[in-house]
Amino acid sequence: MTQTKVEAPFVENSRPFRNLIINGDMQIAQRGTSQSGVANNASEGYNTLDRFALNFYGNEGGVATVSQDTTVPSDTTYGKFSKSIKIDVTTADTSLGVTGSHALQQNIEASFLHHSGWDYTNSSSKITLSFWARSVKAGDYCVNLQATDATRYFVAQYTLVANTWKHVEVVIPGNSDLVFNDDNGEGLQVRWMLSTGDDRDGATADTWFNPGSDFFQSTSSQVNFFDSTDNNFFLTGVQLEVGDAATNFEHLPRDVQLKRCQRYCFVNHLYSGGGATGAAGSGQCNTTTRADIPYHFPTTMRAIPTVSVSDATKLRVQHAGSVTALSSFAAEAEGTNGSFHTCMIYATVSSGLTAGRGVNLIHNNATVSITCDAEL
Repeated sequence: MTQTKVEAPFVENSRPFRNLIINGDMQIAQRGTSQSGVANNASEGYNTLDRFALNFYGNEGGVATVSQDTTVPSDTTYGKFSKSIKIDVTTADTSLGVTGSHALQQNIEASFLHHSGWDYTNSSSKITLSFWARSVKAGDYCVNLQATDATRYFVAQYTLVANTWKHVEVVIPGNSDLVFNDDNGEGLQVRWMLSTGDDRDGATADTWFNPGSDFFQSTSSQVNFFDSTDNNFFLTGVQLEVGDAATNFEHLPRDVQLKRCQRYCFVNHLYSGGGATGAAGSGQCNTTTRADIPYHFPTTMRAIPTVSVSDATKLRVQHAGSVTALSSFAAEAEGTNGSFHTCMIYATVSSGLTAGRGVNLIHNNATVSITCDAEL
């Protein structure tokens, strides 16, 4: 039999995991798909879509609802999207403090930048940030990159037409002052500025700079997106990649994207309907009042997480044929050399346990979740 060798077609920019942004297509929302009442010190930060936080700096005012939305661009040049993140202003902030600002942001782990292949101290080596953005409020917006280990800022400006999707592409050169440590700390903040006060809007666009004591986050033409309850802002298709041009968005399988998100936050929803009591874990009675239950994460977490339960009163200890309500819930996570993959839950009851016997931690036909948080 004659064999013919068939050459595989060349696929440009096919390098896997080139996107340094996690969940840039807004598919994963472990904490929930909508959070209202987001304000300074109220549900601020990470609240819905994984890896994207809405932050209020300088104790700035205003209130918003953050949600996962199906409003997406019809243009599929850079890929087809089905989800976006939506910021909807519900209480306006028409008078910004001079040091105040609002920003939607993602923080990137330092080691990811360190090992990305970007020659970040060389001005001839580039990375490119690209995304789709849309807003009711037309005008100039800024995206602000902050290199944490080197304390250097880079600001780029883009202009939106009301209710029109825009694909933004920002090419960012290396700089001799940049440093990214080879560790699991914060390396780069990417902030989509939604407002900036008078002491934060003096940046010169398209160049790295030392923020000094000014901490400029935008140019002077940045709009105040929070000035009206009519305003909303959408973002999707976010990609940060090594190179001097934006490529098609790197769509990852949902299970892969979820695991990437779970490195920073793992939410275990223990009940989703059906009326059945289910087990959250199994362990051993330590004393007559405390059960120790090993709790494993689905992937290695970035750091030792903070472990919390949404409502401990909905958890029970099942032991020797009896079920006892918890009087308290605590957890302690351990790990060395970046190997954070398990913790110990301490479930305390008033009495009735037998030290050394097996025990189950169950939920009592109610919606309850255990959250392990190791966010940057």
